[in-house]
Amino acid sequence: MKIRRQVFTGVFVVLLLVAVHPGGAQMKGRMTTADILATLKPGQWAELEGTVQQDFSVLCTKVKLLTGDLLDDDWEINGVIQKVNKEKQEVEILRLPIKVQPETEFEDEAGKLKSLADVKANMFVQVEGTYLKDGTFLAKQIENKAAKLAEKPQLKNEIQITGKVEKIDPTKHTITLMGMTFRLTANTKGTSAIR
Repeated sequence: MKIRRQVFTGVFVVLLLVAVHPGGAQMKGRMTTADILATLKPGQWAELEGTVQQDFSVLCTKVKLLTGDLLDDDWEINGVIQKVNKEKQEVEILRLPIKVQPETEFEDEAGKLKSLADVKANMFVQVEGTYLKDGTFLAKQIENKAAKLAEKPQLKNEIQITGKVEKIDPTKHTITLMGMTFRLTANTKGTSAIR
């Protein structure tokens, strides 16, 4: 009898919450720009996607709030390499310096990407690694995604990053992650596993 009463009370509370706030029962789903800016906090993991603008800011098209066991080397950036500096052992994507280390792995479907010598400007890549407080990204792995760019040429102006949010400006509707400013609009799509 005691268990039935607890179950009944639990169901009643959930129904009451749904009646008071219909969106409250939705644990996952679409978030508005206002929801994103109100929910997201500095230090929280997120995946941001958008179109690069002439001023190197990014017009944000998608925001995904992430949860789970994310490690310090789970940072990721997908984009076009602007510069390759073999002397400094680094590449640059949207002004972000990415340091290549002796243990950095190189991958592509054709098996041609074996070292920094094979990396070229205008190559579409996925880089995994660690973002440091000094604004440097240490590459654990660089993967050539040229086939993906061939399928979708619009990706040349797109960028996707995963990491911890540095700053949120609700007034300007911006999120800063890896030193890059993403500007949210009414068209920005947001999702969350914690909402």
